[in-house]
Amino acid sequence: MIGRRTLASVMLASLSLIAAAPAGSDKDPAAYRVRLAVTPAADAPAQRLTLPAGVLAVLQTADASDVRLFDATGRMLPIARAEADAPAERRDELKALPILGAPDALKVSGIALSLDRDGRARVVRLDDAADDRTTGAVVLGALLDARTIAGNTKSLTLEADLPAGQPITFTVAASGDLKAWRQIGEQVIYRTPNAAFAGTELTLSDATLERDYLRVTWRADSRLLSPVRVRGATLRTRSGLADAGATIDATTPPISDAHVIDVALPFATPLSAIAIVPAGDDLVVPVRILGRNDREQPWTPLGEGVASKAAPGAIALNGPAFRTLRIEADSKTAGFTASPTLRLAFASHALVFLAAGKPPFTLAAGRAGTTDPYLALESLTPKPSDTLPTATVAASSGPALALAAVDDSGERGRQTMLWAILIGATALLAAMAWLLWKRSADPKRVPAPTDKPE
Repeated sequence: MIGRRTLASVMLASLSLIAAAPAGSDKDPAAYRVRLAVTPAADAPAQRLTLPAGVLAVLQTADASDVRLFDATGRMLPIARAEADAPAERRDELKALPILGAPDALKVSGIALSLDRDGRARVVRLDDAADDRTTGAVVLGALLDARTIAGNTKSLTLEADLPAGQPITFTVAASGDLKAWRQIGEQVIYRTPNAAFAGTELTLSDATLERDYLRVTWRADSRLLSPVRVRGATLRTRSGLADAGATIDATTPPISDAHVIDVALPFATPLSAIAIVPAGDDLVVPVRILGRNDREQPWTPLGEGVASKAAPGAIALNGPAFRTLRIEADSKTAGFTASPTLRLAFASHALVFLAAGKPPFTLAAGRAGTTDPYLALESLTPKPSDTLPTATVAASSGPALALAAVDDSGERGRQTMLWAILIGATALLAAMAWLLWKRSADPKRVPAPTDKPE
């Protein structure tokens, strides 16, 4: 028979679980954080719906599983994930400016040491004497002004003249100050002798451009048969923050460290980019973006760029979703003197639903612990999702998203409790071992009445 204490413990544990569980159920629209009105397109059973930033900023699942559509009677509508939109791309034509150098820039001067067949050393002095016949400048490379472009680089197509029948290695580098360069691409181009033009599209790494110059240089394993001339180029980039699927403004908490700002994200939706706008007297701050979920995890680099007040641009983020974000200013700078503002960008999220219920329809989102409600897209419509009519969602008005500082008090409390339990259990085991040892070591121990004599 269950004792009173045991029954009370079971009831207390049940009440604790009920209090910890989210209120309502997955089928209750009131159980979700955000509810917005949806206006369907006329006379279309299957429709496409793009989730706005206000919805993406409250989701508690990385795959948007906590999204539901309800009709006027509270019945859930069938939904499916739409095909992912291809990232928007842009093409910019850039004029090439020559990078000139002295004609003797590659000449060797000084002293050289050589050994003959007998092993005797010979010292030869190479003097760089002036030559009146080589007083003009030579082209060492091409400079492209890409400071108006913000995004991730995909390729660079050169409008260039190349020597026929000779492999040429092209190197592309980026810099914001024409001093420190970082390589973003390198490729060998070969023009066949009978071809009028060479295939001069250079594949670039997915590097982030932010008010940068591009430098194109070339080299060959032997002397060039004819000069290389770059007249211009077409840069292909993936769209930055300006063309992101959805953006939302956010504020950061008061800073306690000029070089490190840690914020807790109230959503689980992955970020595609972030723009950081300094405040106060801060103008330009180079930064790194890192993420993690808890204090036990190491920081994962997500992206790097420049926080600029004059021309805030997107810093592309590459990686999974994290609940804690760190903005780390370059240690060579003074960092932040005031809390910056942020513009968070999400990748486009869209779904397909059947408008078969009774209007008006309600989009509900933001609930932890929900199950995946999505059906296969083919079960709703045979048409591609990008050809379907589009339903509209009411705008969610409100102030900027206020990001809070990371609160480790709860986690530290749990760690303290675990340590207390561990120490208490260790002390209990030690006490039991001591009692057993004392009992076995006592020669005057009298057998208990229940002990049977041998």
